[in-house]
Parts: sequence; structure tokens; C-alpha cells
Amino acid sequence: MKVSMRSKHKIESGGTPLQKIQCACTNLKMAARVVGRAYDKALAVAGLNSTQYAILINVSRYQPIPQMRLTEHLDLERTTLYRAVDILEKKGYLKTTPTGEGMAKVIELSPQGEDITARAMHEWETLQQSFISSFGADKWAEFTEMLEAIRQHFRK
Repeated sequence: MKVSMRSKHKIESGGTPLQKIQCACTNLKMAARVVGRAYDKALAVAGLNSTQYAILINVSRYQPIPQMRLTEHLDLERTTLYRAVDILEKKGYLKTTPTGEGMAKVIELSPQGEDITARAMHEWETLQQSFISSFGADKWAEFTEMLEAIRQHFRK
């Protein structure tokens, strides 16, 4: 598709107002990217990103936890979780133990993982509480219920 110089200038200068995006998927992904960048920035102080933090904090809550159960709990693709666990294990934050059933493993935090999770938790809590305070506790509760309903709808 050829774009005229006039059209190109109009697009680059922001001349034509853009319409609100109506697609549920695009809106959710846009919001997730913006929120993810904010959490990644906050967690970078501890040397983690938001996915790594989610893995560590949930391993901390449920350890020892089978990898497959963690995959389901975080609704991650298996390969995504396995790659992230490998990285966190190489950094010394996680310990994995084969269960003896095929490739299945259980995951636990190492002492270094406990330290980094506690450090990251402070950064996470600061951002999380700031968001809930400005968003409002009632809206936050409604929002998390709505997100769960959306996940359930699309799992069908």
C-alpha cells in the first residue's frame, strides 16, 4: 500500500484523531503491556521482571510445588514457565527436584531465592499499594473479579 506524502504527514503529525479501540483482546493486551512495564521497572531494582517475580512469590507460597501445578496456577504456557524456571535456577534462586515421573519436577526456593523474593516483595508492595490507593479498593476488587470472569469465559 502506497502512502501519499500528505497522508504520511497527517499520520506522523497526529492530525487525524484516532478512534477508541473496540477489541477486547487488543485493549487487554495494551493494558497488560503498560502495567507490565511499570512492574518490570519496579522489580528491576531486585534484578527481576514481573514474570520471574510471579514465579518466585508463588513458589514461596506453595513450596514444594509441582511445575505443572504452577503452570496452571499462573496460566502460563509450559515452555514459558520451564524456560523461566531454568533461568531462575541458574541464578541460584530456585531448586528443582525430579519426581521420578517422566520429566516432572517440583520447585522450591533456595535460600538466595528467599532473599531476592523478600527484596522484590518490598518493591512490588510499594507499587501495588500505590495503584490500589489511586484506583480504589472497591474498584480493585471488582476489577479482579471481572478479570477472573474474563479468563473463565475464554477457557471454555
